[in-house]
Amino acid sequence: MATTQIPSLPPFFNMRYTDEKGELTVNAQLYNDLTYQILSQVVDYFNTGLQLPRKITTEINAYANDINIPLGTLWYNVTLNKLQFKSGAGTVQTVTST
Repeated sequence: MATTQIPSLPPFFNMRYTDEKGELTVNAQLYNDLTYQILSQVVDYFNTGLQLPRKITTEINAYANDINIPLGTLWYNVTLNKLQFKSGAGTVQTVTST
């Protein structure tokens, strides 16, 4: 299943933003345009509904021990039909309702 990735903003760099007339330089226009396009994609992504990565239990258990996966990472466990999150090194908790 393909997942949508939120794009990264363009890196900030030191440049002249305006010319002698006070108008945006070509570089500033390009930077603003790229930033606008990416932020528009982010807005579209969230407006269409946040979709968590769908994983099976085996995959989630492997991620629990991976130090590159940050605490708080959320998954939808398709095996259990439940939300799960990484809460510590090697620890995954299941979100349950009462």
